[in-house]
Amino acid sequence: MSNWFPSGTKGENGWRLDIVSLLAVVGESSIEEHSQALTASWTCILPRIIPAPQVLLKPSRPTRMPFLNAAVVGVHNGTLVPTLNYFPNIMHPIEDLPPFIFKVLQITHKGERAPTIPLHPGQEKPNNNSNRSKNDLVSTPASMEMGMIENGPPTPLEHPTIRRTLTRMVTQQDKEKPRVPPQKFSPLNILSMGSFLVTVGLIIGAIFLKDGTAILAVCVISMASSIVGYASWWQPVLMKRSFKSKVPAGDVVIRTREGAFLLVRCNEDVARELYTGTEECQYYVGTQMYRILVGTGTFLLMASVVLMGNCEFAMQAAIGLSYIILNGLFWAASLVSKDLFWDLSNYECKDITPKDAMNANLPQDDTLEGRPSFTRTVWYAIRETKKIGWITRGGVAPKTDQWDAWLKAAEENAIAGNREWNAVEMREAMVGQAETSPRPNKPVNIGEDLAEQHVPAVDVPLTEKR
Repeated sequence: MSNWFPSGTKGENGWRLDIVSLLAVVGESSIEEHSQALTASWTCILPRIIPAPQVLLKPSRPTRMPFLNAAVVGVHNGTLVPTLNYFPNIMHPIEDLPPFIFKVLQITHKGERAPTIPLHPGQEKPNNNSNRSKNDLVSTPASMEMGMIENGPPTPLEHPTIRRTLTRMVTQQDKEKPRVPPQKFSPLNILSMGSFLVTVGLIIGAIFLKDGTAILAVCVISMASSIVGYASWWQPVLMKRSFKSKVPAGDVVIRTREGAFLLVRCNEDVARELYTGTEECQYYVGTQMYRILVGTGTFLLMASVVLMGNCEFAMQAAIGLSYIILNGLFWAASLVSKDLFWDLSNYECKDITPKDAMNANLPQDDTLEGRPSFTRTVWYAIRETKKIGWITRGGVAPKTDQWDAWLKAAEENAIAGNREWNAVEMREAMVGQAETSPRPNKPVNIGEDLAEQHVPAVDVPLTEKR
């Protein structure tokens, strides 16, 4: 039995860890998920060992943050975006919303007074809308001139810190556009500092053991991580409007493929930063210099792998154990909520869903009106927005005469404050009658397909990953 396993650390029959260099390049899936958040902090330039540094050795860099498929449409300006940006999905994740649920959120800049617009009868009457005409409640056209969208009050500046100021001084980045920095004590920042300390400990241990090859191997792979990290160092930049004249509110409605609706009440600044604008990746290194640094990092990584295979047994064991622990920690970081990675303290998000619109995804009584349905959720959204132009623009409802009549009736009841209007029963009466009765001035076609009465005009595509 003793001959079944190696014995000792020397000789042909002893334990060998020459393959330990492979541990330096495994764990690609964990690092791939954190690659953008990892390189958004200044800690990415620390000399340290990280699992699978080859993940950052890419021929090109992303131009924007990840996004989700959803229909995002402006209530007042008609702006239509087929995707939901990364940061608002952190503030209110839509992938976990139950089908047919309806929510109303209010998002403002921190320290900014929320608008005093009444959401439903019984709320406090606003004192700044006394001159508001009745025509303001009529649905706006689906499209508006871009000049109106580009206007509005100035965006509050992000809170300055010593770290942000020094970063911009070193990188010569302007401070005109709003940014979302990483959390100071995010899990990835803690891991980066921890791996830096582990790297220092490995070098000290190699010096104590007089293992020059190990010293060189750890230093070279740490340099590769710093070079590649600096080449990929970036910051997320949000869109900002150029003109500062008066504009309508920037309220948006988000529709998921499962039929959930999310109404976000905000001004045009917040809407442009989070929803209608694109989150850009602003890199501190140009494209040409990036390719040079990536080539240098590739050479150093290959050299370090060769050097690790020639370290002494004790250092190979220490390096291998370090990579195993770091791989496990980076995997565990993927289980942490994304709001712990990014500093979104510049925004305040409140749930202001009216009581009679809560739990739209659950049955509320035994009548037809109380069952969860797409129609009832759409009515809840119309009841709060008091407009239907965004429904036409976003392709929420089928484009038929019967549905147009139902939408018009829903808008009239919403403006009149009739919150108890039987939307589902009226839909059955208007649309259902079209399916059972012949249409005037139109011959009846046997086997006519009436599917257009049951599907939205525009579907939300499936999300490829989750």
